[in-house]
Amino acid sequence: MSLVIRMALALAILSPLAGVAVVGVRVLLGDRQPGEATTARAIATGLIASVLASLAVLWVFLGITGQAIDGDIEFGDWLRIGDFVIPAVLRVDGISVTISVFASVLTALIARFSRTYLHKEPGFVRFFVLLGLFATGTQLVALAGALELFFAGWEIIGISSAFFIGFFHERGEPVRSSIRAFATYRFSDAGLLIATVVTLEFLGSARFSAFERVGTLEPTQATVLALLFLLSAMGKSAQLPFSGWLPRAMEGPTPSSALFYGAVSIHAGLFLLLRVWPVLEVSPVARAAGVAVGLATAVYAAAVVRVHTDAKGALAHATLAQVGLILAEICLGWTALALAHLVCHALLRLGQYLKAPNMIHDTHRLGHEPHGPSQLERWAPKLADRVYAASLHRLRLDDRIDVAFSPVLGVARLLERADRWVRRTLSLDGAAS
Repeated sequence: MSLVIRMALALAILSPLAGVAVVGVRVLLGDRQPGEATTARAIATGLIASVLASLAVLWVFLGITGQAIDGDIEFGDWLRIGDFVIPAVLRVDGISVTISVFASVLTALIARFSRTYLHKEPGFVRFFVLLGLFATGTQLVALAGALELFFAGWEIIGISSAFFIGFFHERGEPVRSSIRAFATYRFSDAGLLIATVVTLEFLGSARFSAFERVGTLEPTQATVLALLFLLSAMGKSAQLPFSGWLPRAMEGPTPSSALFYGAVSIHAGLFLLLRVWPVLEVSPVARAAGVAVGLATAVYAAAVVRVHTDAKGALAHATLAQVGLILAEICLGWTALALAHLVCHALLRLGQYLKAPNMIHDTHRLGHEPHGPSQLERWAPKLADRVYAASLHRLRLDDRIDVAFSPVLGVARLLERADRWVRRTLSLDGAAS
């Protein structure tokens, strides 16, 4: 049984990557890119293998054919530098198995939808390669037994997300949106990286099983660690004040928007908090902050979605409202409810994102019924006007963030010009000599 679960775990993570490798070899060895059928078949085979493997893990976890397995599964050492060891350990429990099966099935469904949706699209091969990388990242995040492996999958998801947003790179706006999202991810990545180092320092191990000893920490240490994890989740799941990148992410293709920002990627930060729940449990300060952030994000997104004129942008803010509520549920200690809410919300949003193009077409063809005045407009028309204006401009949150970071961007532009001047001077000196 141990061999079966090891093989199933390895296949769940590595089979999508194998499909990517097959396509990559065809690109490197061939005179031209492989055809759509070849690419889709290679990636789909890896994704289907991942689905079957994750279902096998679920089968073993439930103990249907024998003794149930619940806990860490060791694969040796991933990296050893002197006395420092990064373990290759995967974790099988209710949360990890749920997310693994859920993510693998949805990714395979999106692959089938995308084969038709992106037919004859110039970036067809690139899209499916990124989809395979994303599948590997999500399985690694779902099944990792230590923060180091979790961080590796976290980074794969972030990189593939940025490339998906900038998929239509021939236009300027998708590229700018991709850079904005990637820059925001850096905050969450920094928080998770520092949290990993702090966990090693405080607990001596970054395994998730080590969090069972979090009760031995001093209150200040537990609070610092919990706030770092909360910062990581806020950036990845687009909580205030990091929400500006989510509507910009709609520049990507509809299938990637559905998978990333409706179903899987947007919930990665919430999954992190579910995984490190023992740390939050002993930190009332971090939990109170999480509830405040989640509710504020939900109220903000609910106001914006009512005045948004773009279908995908409206769906993005509707997603954001629910993600904020799930964050509040986690920090209130309702972890089982939060996990069920996460899965049901992801399934709903996936269908809505995929149907968005047809919905827009039907609205243009059939029209829609005008909405009457809201209760707020009837009771307090002046307040309603102010709320409407604030929601229409999204509280000018992006503008304030741009102002805050304008000195950094100014220094970057100055350094870029200085670098160009130095290069030009050196080239002229070389030509003169």
